[in-house]
Amino acid sequence: MKNKIISDVLEILKKEKKINIDKMRADALRLYFNLNPDLKTSGAVSLYRKGKISLSRAAELAGVSVPEFKEILASKGIMRITRAKNTKDMDRKIKKILV
Repeated sequence: MKNKIISDVLEILKKEKKINIDKMRADALRLYFNLNPDLKTSGAVSLYRKGKISLSRAAELAGVSVPEFKEILASKGIMRITRAKNTKDMDRKIKKILV
């Protein structure tokens, strides 16, 4: 019953006040996450684990720095997989810097 009333109110506001319902929902979700930072962090961790977002984007969503987000991942036992750089490429870059 409550969902029906909320839907009706949203429809009236949309028509009478020309309110953008999608923007309102996004703002409400943003507010909810700000009031519940653990959910925001959990969402960022989940998106990162599924490969949907990068480490830096996950940290941004969680509202922490990249090193802090790395600590969050470690505290949850989540290992980050990184690719080693090619030795020849590394040697070439070092020579370029030193020359």
